[in-house]
This record gives sequence, structure tokens and C-alpha cells, in this order.
Amino acid sequence: MAHVTWSQNWNSRERMQNKEEAATCGFDCKDLIKLFSIPPMIPKNVPKQSTLHDGISRRRFIQAGTAALAFGAGLKMGADQKSKSPGTQGKPLRLGIISDVHHGLQPDAIKRLESFIQAMEAEKPDLIIQLGDFCYARPESREFVEVWEQFKGPRYHVLGNHDMDRTTKQETMDFIGMRAPHYSFDAGDFHFVVLDCNYILNDGEYVNYANRNYFIEQARRDRINPEQVEWLRADLAGTQRQTFIFSHQAFDENWSGWSVPNRLEVRAVIREANQKAMDRTGAPHVIACFSGHHHIDEVSEIEGVQYMQMNSASYYWTGGKFGSEGPRAVYSKPLYALVTLDPSGQIGVKGQAGEFHKPTPADTGFPAAKRLTAAIIDRTIKFPTAGQKG
Repeated sequence: MAHVTWSQNWNSRERMQNKEEAATCGFDCKDLIKLFSIPPMIPKNVPKQSTLHDGISRRRFIQAGTAALAFGAGLKMGADQKSKSPGTQGKPLRLGIISDVHHGLQPDAIKRLESFIQAMEAEKPDLIIQLGDFCYARPESREFVEVWEQFKGPRYHVLGNHDMDRTTKQETMDFIGMRAPHYSFDAGDFHFVVLDCNYILNDGEYVNYANRNYFIEQARRDRINPEQVEWLRADLAGTQRQTFIFSHQAFDENWSGWSVPNRLEVRAVIREANQKAMDRTGAPHVIACFSGHHHIDEVSEIEGVQYMQMNSASYYWTGGKFGSEGPRAVYSKPLYALVTLDPSGQIGVKGQAGEFHKPTPADTGFPAAKRLTAAIIDRTIKFPTAGQKG
């Protein structure tokens, strides 16, 4: 959701900011009415890196061939600190996940992140990851980043579109301690991939997001570049571990017309990898894709893969005056999840449930109010493992 620095003098900026938000999100209120006429999908079953284009290990670089060479050799680990591979093989892996905190727009963003870090220090997961729209790379965000760094275990980042509202992609990564925009790593029994869908298609060329240059029509933004798609194919070919993918923007169909425009290219790679794994082991290779961006809590299944949209830690952007604070419908408590991945074949999500500050989207007559929730609900989803059929 589009973000401008918060001002208490909202009325003087409201028209400009609403216009920018609509441009960035790709829809206005009329679009939302059409968009939410589609019923929500529900689940069937309720480190070390180098620079911008790094992302694969030396072993996988050799396997990747010319496609990887075109994109630059990379390294495997993606944490914002040097660490050994998290987790223990043969045991459940626990991840703390938070998304769309939006420091720079949400006034209490630091407190919301503090709540997450305190909870994770108590729960002691094997790693934590944030799914983008974290903060602006500006001096006033330094305290926010320092809160994130208080967690002593491995920490991973995903780039969100608004992380590049004030800076270039490389400047953003340098600020938060992220060493590559896309990368992969192993933890416990699993493999993890982080993708970067913050590219513009401009006259046939893919251009990095920088300084809000993505305020254009939806069809040309929120894209994954072709070199990265080929890198994903090579990365998946380089491991037999069951895999989970993280991105900011989604590859599903929950928001008809507003997911990654070339998402079918990614899903084709996943389909190919899963078919090979099914032929070899009887179980799929890619199990689930986690994303943020849309500030909703929904799960859908496409070709046997779970697409899990993680709600914002802070608010839902309604636009106009449908929210409790102008265009923002703010949540009463920070939302995040503790996700357990069991190698026996189960995803467990333990979320947080809050309420909307008043007036709520229902109170203001927001057309999509029935679809929204100020929560990440608890879920258990089964997945096949090697030797199992279903």
C-alpha cells in the first residue's frame, strides 16, 4: 500500500496522498467494488551474501549454467548477520513472520515491531523474517532497524515496494543490512527462497524500483525480472529439500488483476519443479509461497501449492475516509505469526487477533468491509512428504 510520510495535518495533504495511494495500489474505490465482488479463497485444509544480484551458492552457480552467469554469481545465505544454518534437521522449524509494519507512515510502528521482537525473544524461533514495506531508508528509521536487530537469532529481509519510496534499491538494502535482493538459504530440513518483485517493465527493459518510480499502471510494475525467474529454476534444481518461497507481492489470484503481472512465469517454474519431485519422490518440491503487500489474511491453493497472504502488522489501507485514521483502518494490536514447519508434513500458523480502531471499515461503509480482518488466524495445513501421496 502506498506510503507517504505521516503528517498530523492530514486535511492539507489528503487529496494528494489519496491519489498517490490509488496510483501505487493500482485501484480506486470503484475498482475495489468490482474486486471484492469475487469471494475470498480459503484453504482446503483449514549467512553470507555479496551485492545486488547475488543469490546462489557456489555449487548452484556451477549448476545454473549460462542463465545464472547472465545474472551474476551469488552466495547462498541471506541473513542480515553471519550465522550457521538455522534449525535442526529432523525437527520442526519455527519462524517468526511479520509484514508491512510501515515505519514512516504508521505512527506507532516502533512499538508494533517491539511487540513482535519481545514475543519472538520469548518464543525463541529458529529465525525471523519480515516480508517488506518495512521502513524508509532515512536517518529517522535507524531506531526502528535497531529494534529489529535486537533479535539475536538469524534475521531475514524481503524487499517491499515502499521500501524504495525514498531511496534506490541498493541504498535500501545497505540501510537495513540486506546483502542481496533475492537469495536462498537452508534451515532445518527445508530450503527457502526470497524473491524480489520490485521491477518496472519500461520499453522492454526491467528497471529496479527507486524513489517512487513505480507510480505507474499496474501492468508494468510489481514484476519479477526474467533473469530472476531463471535463477529460481536453477536454484530449485540445486536442492532436493522441500521449499518455501517468500515475496512481498503475491503470485496467487486472490486479488484478481493486482498480483504480480507475470506471476504465471513463476508458477510455471514451480509446476515444473513439483512435477519432477513428484516423479522422483511422490511429494512436491515447493510447498507454499508466503507474501504480504495486500494487508489481508487469506490462503488459497493453486496446483497443490499453498499461497499464504500475511496480514499487515499495522493497518488496512482503505483510501478516502473509510479508515479510522483517514485512509488507514488501524489494527488495535500488532499482527504477526509464529509459523511451525514440521518435516512430517504440516504447516502450523499461530497468529494474532485484534480489532479495527473505530470507526471501522464497516462503520464507514467501506465496500470490502466483510472481507477484511484485523487478525492473522491460526491455521493447520497438511502437505505431502517423500513417500506419501497427499
